[in-house]
Amino acid sequence: PKGRVVAAEQIALPVAAPASPAAASALPPLSVEDGPRFVRIAGEGFLLRFDRLTGALDSFVHGGRELLASGIEPNFWRAPTDNDFGNQMPRRLAFWRQASLYRDLKSLEARETGAGRVTVSVAYGLGGGVTQALEYAVGGDGRVAVSGKLTVPSGSKLPELPRVGLKLAVPASFEKVFWYGRGPFENYRDRKTAAFVGIHETTAREPFPYVSPQEYGNRTDTRWVAVRDAEGRGLIIVGDPVLEFSAHPHWPEDLTQESRGSMHPPDVRVRDFTCLTLDHAQMGVGGDDSWGARV
Repeated sequence: PKGRVVAAEQIALPVAAPASPAAASALPPLSVEDGPRFVRIAGEGFLLRFDRLTGALDSFVHGGRELLASGIEPNFWRAPTDNDFGNQMPRRLAFWRQASLYRDLKSLEARETGAGRVTVSVAYGLGGGVTQALEYAVGGDGRVAVSGKLTVPSGSKLPELPRVGLKLAVPASFEKVFWYGRGPFENYRDRKTAAFVGIHETTAREPFPYVSPQEYGNRTDTRWVAVRDAEGRGLIIVGDPVLEFSAHPHWPEDLTQESRGSMHPPDVRVRDFTCLTLDHAQMGVGGDDSWGARV
């Protein structure tokens, strides 16, 4: 029909806007309460809490409102897709599923790193000599910069990573999702050229799109993603420079089938909060065949 788009392309120009100069003003002060169970960092209008039993940043109160429903944790597992079952991914990559579920907290340390700045360092052992270090740089303006380092021993025989990133949850009322990245539909590192970069929006309660429970809803090349409630309050996460994310009411484990066909969509647990996965990278979804080819 007249007016229908039959082909399109998006071309990245080889130019970039100059970075904004950093503000020279001093950050508001922070106070640190280092207790036997929790480390609390208080600033002007906000309070962070780290759990010494898990190492997680499990509470972020801003303006008297809790922004987290479940704390920040390392995440290396994705629910298998139909193609993944064809190459025995759930069995081959089981180490990373266990590493996501069970971690040995080695240390948690908070230290002042400047005026209005506190850094919290967390170290985990994941088994097989693999370690994960997370660092939270907290500023007096309420911003938290999170960096991670995954270390695998030289010569390790461990299999490939399904993903490397973090997971957390925010209250169910934060269901409006806005992002600057590829969209509007889901996309993956090997299935994204038709998803153009732009500012998109969706809801964390969008319908489950497949007849078999599996990974879904990822978005790549994301500069920032914001989750908000109906009044516009919420949380914004910014990539450095980009990240991949998903936002829906399921953890990866909720979508994980022990064998192909062992679950159906009505069997999938729906959480009463919004689950976020924030990845440096996630493996592709393949599709050359569904009986053995790896991505």
